[in-house]
Amino acid sequence: MCARMGRAKLFTSENPPKFWAILDESLIRRAALPPVEMAELLEHIAGMITSTHSILQIVPETSAAHPFMMGMTKFMTFADAPPVVYTESLHSGQLVDYPALVKQYRESYDLLRAVAMPPEASLAMIEAAAEDYRHGKSRE
Repeated sequence: MCARMGRAKLFTSENPPKFWAILDESLIRRAALPPVEMAELLEHIAGMITSTHSILQIVPETSAAHPFMMGMTKFMTFADAPPVVYTESLHSGQLVDYPALVKQYRESYDLLRAVAMPPEASLAMIEAAAEDYRHGKSRE
């Protein structure tokens, strides 16, 4: 918990990190918590995106299959080191630092961003889902 709180403080620091997330719509449609808690979680996400000037995009359920469907991928860039990619699936993770492969991951990610909803529409979807959960409306 302490590490998580420390990372959260980074977003209110003088030089906050840039954060851009792309999530699948199923993450807000499929309740992982009771409705009130889902509403609180989604409201927290919307608040963090707004207050930190981060970017969130939702990939609609109607989108075709894409390379990032089976796990999580993080792109990390640094002022004093080359970019790297970290991929994680159910039972393993891998740090990729080979420049040609990092470039291929980046190109695939750019294609994913192209099929994702715009940030404003994605935020509106998160807020609407939170409202629906708060009032007991089914999202599925």
